Order: sequence, then structure tokens, then C-alpha cells
Amino acid sequence: MAEFYVEISAQSNGDHVVHKSNCSLLPAKDAIHYLGAISNAASALKKANQSFKQVCGCSHCATAG
Repeated sequence: MAEFYVEISAQSNGDHVVHKSNCSLLPAKDAIHYLGAISNAASALKKANQSFKQVCGCSHCATAG
């Protein structure tokens, strides 16, 4: 299990990026929403999609492939 977060503000393309808690690209605490302790990135993306219409995994830490 890993702890995942999603960026509150969307990127210019509309994506809200999902990160693991230990990601070097994770924004400041006031710019992210805690998703929880989740088994994998694909499940974290599904959870983030419940709050945000357009989400993607961080290419550095949360690829769903």
C-alpha cells in the first residue's frame, strides 16, 4: 500500500495529477488532496476520478501501466 495524493488545481490541459506521497514532484500540502493508502496507481486514479473529472498519473511516480 502507498499513500496517494491528487493535485487540486488542474494542469493547462485540465488534468489533475495523482502522486505517491514520496514523489519528488509532489506539490505543497495546501495544493493537494489526500486520496488514502491505496494498493496501486490504477486504483488511486479511479479514486481521484470520483472527485475530479479529468485525472492522470504522475509520469515520475504513479503510472498506471
